[in-house]
Amino acid sequence: MADGPVEIARTRHRHRTALGVIRTLPFHPAPPFVTLSAVPRTANATTPRQVRRLTAMAFFGPPLIIGLSLLIANPDWSGLGIIGGTVALIATMVMVMYAAPSGWLMVGGVVLGIASIAGPGLILQGEVLAHQGQQVDVRVTSVKTGHDKNGNPVYTCYLERVDGKPLKHNQMGGDFCDGPGSVGDTETVLVDPYGWSSPQPADTDYSGIDVAAGAIPVVLVLFELLVWRARVKGLRRTTAEGAGC
Repeated sequence: MADGPVEIARTRHRHRTALGVIRTLPFHPAPPFVTLSAVPRTANATTPRQVRRLTAMAFFGPPLIIGLSLLIANPDWSGLGIIGGTVALIATMVMVMYAAPSGWLMVGGVVLGIASIAGPGLILQGEVLAHQGQQVDVRVTSVKTGHDKNGNPVYTCYLERVDGKPLKHNQMGGDFCDGPGSVGDTETVLVDPYGWSSPQPADTDYSGIDVAAGAIPVVLVLFELLVWRARVKGLRRTTAEGAGC
């Protein structure tokens, strides 16, 4: 090996411009890889005050999620209920995770959040029809044909009351609607006289709906306890980190 400084030749490459001029551009070596230690793994609350503030706001999340999910019982507001409940769930879990990052808190929050969005609206619909629903005769006036993701036909029947009274939410699908051959058929359905919930088949069983309704406050309490647990854990962590500084 030769003594003395070794001159390292930098590789250059030529670039032809749109005008045909040859330019020689210096070669720039790629920057070194960023080490994982230089990148923060999580964003955490760093002071007890931040933890208290975040969890105080998160406490409003569970009742807001359940309140918005009740809108799902009304077809006119179901989209707002689903989207609003989902946004509220995401915001709540972001605050919980920022206050106290934890895998089991995340899993528990997601499970309780899904239950809070999916359950209350359907339970409210069942409660309304079980306690104030009325059986009325309806006639199928037309059928709309669609297709699911597998290409199978999906039918939606449009209804009108036989007695001539207005029928709000006059669409029914699923097993109730058998296709274009249903036009002109007369069926008995259960309707909400106040027009909040959509009609359902008259033979729908709502015998256990009151028990299901009792699960809503249980889910709410469990969700609030999860937020409280995040508060306690976050305060413990930030207090210990502050004492160690």
